[in-house]
Order: sequence, then C-alpha cells, then structure tokens
Amino acid sequence: MRRYIHTADAVFALVLFGAFALAMLMVLMTGAQAYQGIKDTVENHYSEDTCLSYISMKVRHYDSAGGAVYIGDVGGVPALMLREEYDGVGYITAVYFHDGFVKELYADESFEFTPEAGLEILAVESLDVELTDDGLISVSCVGTGGGRASAYLSLRSV
Repeated sequence: MRRYIHTADAVFALVLFGAFALAMLMVLMTGAQAYQGIKDTVENHYSEDTCLSYISMKVRHYDSAGGAVYIGDVGGVPALMLREEYDGVGYITAVYFHDGFVKELYADESFEFTPEAGLEILAVESLDVELTDDGLISVSCVGTGGGRASAYLSLRSV
C-alpha cells in the first residue's frame, strides 16, 4: 500500500510540473507575439517617421531671422532650402527627394545644384515639401513600407 501512495504523489507532482511548464510556454508565446507586433509596427513606420524628424530638426536648426528657410528647387526638383552665412559667404543646404531617397546637398550659394550630386540620407517612396498659404511648411513623406506621415512646421523667423 505504501508503494501506491508514493506513485500517486509522483504522478501528482508530474502533472503539476506539466501544468506549470505549459503555462510558462503560453506566457512566452504571448510575449513573443506581442514583441513581433511591436517590431513590425516600428519597422513599417521607421522611414517616414525618421524622414519627418530629420526635416523638422533641420528646419529648427536653420530657422532664424532673415528667412533662412524657404522652398526652392534643385535642378527642377522641389527642395527645402536652408540658408546660413559664414564670414560673409552664404551657404545653402538643400533637402529634397530624388531616385527613391531623401537627399541633402550642402554648398555655397554660387554652386549650380544638380539632383544627382546630393548625399543619400534615407530611402523613402516619396517626399513632398510645400509652403502653405498660412506660411507653414507642409512636409509629407511615404516610407518604404507604404506608410504616410505628415507635419506642418511653423517658422519662428517669419
């Protein structure tokens, strides 16, 4: 009879261990699915969010008295033009979309800008930068994942 009691105790302990292991496996699987969902969301919105942040920070950096931020073009491509002056010489940073990339070109004002000359910053599907009637800069970007993000930037120097 004593042997039967030990067997029942062992079976109970084994069932309890199995239930605990199954519960841990379910918690781990739920956590992995949640992590995968968050990772997919971040990857899908990376390029458009990064694009908006990059352009917003550039505008804030160059926004000063004298209209240092304006919309122009680089070889016929619409561009955000950011002007600054060092030792009496004007320099332009142009941020624009060309061949699937947000590009940046920095040179003095006398330089003849061409779209191919810019440095590739970020791969995106499209980038639109416009000046609205209200004096705001409208920035709209479609990322590589197809997501769209947009923002309106108010210039302090206007």
